[in-house]
Amino acid sequence: MRKWIVLPFILIGLVALQACAPKAQDDCGFVQNVYGERISWKGQIPIVLHLHGSVPDIYRDAIQSAANTWNQRAGKTVFQVSYQKMNGQADGRDRMNVISFSPTWDQAKMSEQAKTTVHWVGDQIQEADIRVNNSNVFSYYAGAYAGTTGVNMEALILHEMGHVLGLKHNDKPTSVMQTYLANNSDRTELGPDDGHNLQCEY
Repeated sequence: MRKWIVLPFILIGLVALQACAPKAQDDCGFVQNVYGERISWKGQIPIVLHLHGSVPDIYRDAIQSAANTWNQRAGKTVFQVSYQKMNGQADGRDRMNVISFSPTWDQAKMSEQAKTTVHWVGDQIQEADIRVNNSNVFSYYAGAYAGTTGVNMEALILHEMGHVLGLKHNDKPTSVMQTYLANNSDRTELGPDDGHNLQCEY
């Protein structure tokens, strides 16, 4: 008799839990959590990106230009670059978003040009850090080193800022979120998909 009394309460409890579960969303090019929700800053903008002391001053303009490109497409300031350089740990969970240059890199992954680490709780991003592989040869801006094997810094940071926003890789030909950035590629303009995806959250 007790089994018949307990079972309905268990079933009601399971139905209640399912009713409270978040609703899955169209990904819109964003990373999703286990519930299928897009991860983003949820209106907590602008996202302040601090330059670590390891970032050479010659790349300031390229970094700012990448931020401006996202801001212009969003129609508001989603990125703010802080030029008050910080030192110390560049990628700790300290609620500070940091761009840093790393002189050491995993030897098995030397083809990586940069890496962005994103921490989130639920569906809200708490922190994102960009680490640039300093073993690469970089150009300062679009067309600066035509004919060389340099990586365009503006194009690289534009892509990594997309990850900071919560975007995942998108291999459509016009997207800045393509997995690979070829040497001497001036991919510094957002494609139609990038703009559409940005509007889903920002």
